[in-house]
Amino acid sequence: MRRRTHRMSPRRPVLYIIVLAVLMGAGYLHEHFDEVASAARDTIAGTVLVEPAGTERPAAAPEGNIQLSEPSGPPPETSAGGPDGRPVTVYRTGWAELPDERADGDRRYVHRLCGGDGAQASWRSHTACFSVSRRCPVWVAAPLHGCYRGDSGRSGGYTFDPALPVDIQPSLKRSYGEYTRGHLLASADRTLSAEANRSTFMPTNIAPQTQAGFNSAGGAWNNLEAFVEGQVCPDTLYVVTGCLFDDYADPVAGKVAARTTVNRNDGEAVAVPTAYYKVLLRTRSGRTGRSVRDCTAGELKCAAFVVGHRGVRGREVTAAEMMSVAELERLSGERFFVNVPAAPKSRAEAAEWGL
Repeated sequence: MRRRTHRMSPRRPVLYIIVLAVLMGAGYLHEHFDEVASAARDTIAGTVLVEPAGTERPAAAPEGNIQLSEPSGPPPETSAGGPDGRPVTVYRTGWAELPDERADGDRRYVHRLCGGDGAQASWRSHTACFSVSRRCPVWVAAPLHGCYRGDSGRSGGYTFDPALPVDIQPSLKRSYGEYTRGHLLASADRTLSAEANRSTFMPTNIAPQTQAGFNSAGGAWNNLEAFVEGQVCPDTLYVVTGCLFDDYADPVAGKVAARTTVNRNDGEAVAVPTAYYKVLLRTRSGRTGRSVRDCTAGELKCAAFVVGHRGVRGREVTAAEMMSVAELERLSGERFFVNVPAAPKSRAEAAEWGL
């Protein structure tokens, strides 16, 4: 019997090599996924991810591709110490806007990334600290820069935050009742893509706000938002927007007492902030082309602006609303800009902010 012989196709060894390379690469990614993902995000450090000064606007992000810190993101990082020498915990030690993350059992942290194309597959949008007991955000930290502006428009679709269990979040189908749904990070500051804008319409970024004289044209909060928008610069403006819940004595609005409201969408009690604040950090010139983490205290400026949660139509931003970041830290119990040791938190000069 004649034995039949099989000749190997000259292309088959090449195919074997390709398959082997793919398998080896997949194995490496499986073993080192967190390192690769972290490196990929930090590769964009000169654009949107950390310091977007002097860069082109990123490509629009594809819809439905929001990447979250849980469960796939890296664990929080604990640094040797913040500006006050105490250890601090943050999601990314390279993100200048982040406050310290306190582990008190009531807080949940969401670190929202927005998807993109090609090399800019993801960049950060904002970080939110959400109180379970209050069913309300405590603060939202975000970089503000022209590169986050685009033509996506306003989503307007209020949805639950997929990063947290639905049962701890307030339903936002309609307004709270006597209060409107107030953004901490403004919708207009995330119009780079429809996805980025939608992320601002989630309970981790929405708190009850008085409308007349506050969250309306010419209102105290709207005027403060417009003032902050005027501080955006090529070097990036880093902002923490937050809520105070204890009794607050406002120099203009008077005493605002702690209170709650019943959310007419789900019947659950929601804490109503007694005051809202914005904490700002940027370079003094606004055009250094360097990260704030590489600047000296003399090259930086920061300040806090606080308004009592009461409608005062036509209330403009003045030195009366301003305090040092250190003073707000004592008032709120938060620790701001822990990734920027040189931040001059004890100094707040009205003239530096055009007041």
